[in-house]
Amino acid sequence: MKKTVFLPAAALLLAACGSGNEAGEANFKKALEESGGGRHVCLPLVLDVQTPDGQAAFRHVTIGEPVLEFAKRDLAGQRINETAEKQTEILVKEGFYKKVKADRDTDKNAPAVFELTEKGAAQARGTPRGLLFCVGKQKIGKINWFTTPTPDNGFTVSEVSYQAELDAKKWADKLIKAGGKDWESLLEPGNRSITLVQTNKGWKDMRDLSR
Repeated sequence: MKKTVFLPAAALLLAACGSGNEAGEANFKKALEESGGGRHVCLPLVLDVQTPDGQAAFRHVTIGEPVLEFAKRDLAGQRINETAEKQTEILVKEGFYKKVKADRDTDKNAPAVFELTEKGAAQARGTPRGLLFCVGKQKIGKINWFTTPTPDNGFTVSEVSYQAELDAKKWADKLIKAGGKDWESLLEPGNRSITLVQTNKGWKDMRDLSR
């Protein structure tokens, strides 16, 4: 004898939603990759330079500025700012900057001068917090934790903590590694948090719903 099974309406609703609406690491990581995975990463990149008298430069030399200029020798004629020069040469090789002659180029103490190219200007981003330079894309890592989905102003939301890291372009990887320990931390994974909202098409970044 065949048995007829009656399912509650709530069960039918959940089945219709599908596994994409379940709270879990796989669905949350998928939502994060759709929202932030592959998103351009632009950072404030300041060269570590000093003046000929051995003091830290009074003015920051930030990659993305129209002109980068810094001393090559100290008052005794010894080479300085070699790390900054090496990093800038990487930018020149990539076509973001071009080396130009200083006003007193015949002077052995003339500074190194580099001008931003059109290609370099396309990488720069001016923001209220300062100048940024785009170096790669965001790569989503593991899910650290998430909260139990709860109702909030008509939505079902979950707070999610996850790891993200920079997927740097080859030239940017060289640039960062050439900067030493202070720069290499840019390549390390960092913890991020986000609010995800349950929709009929799976979990979405709350910020995407307001766009």
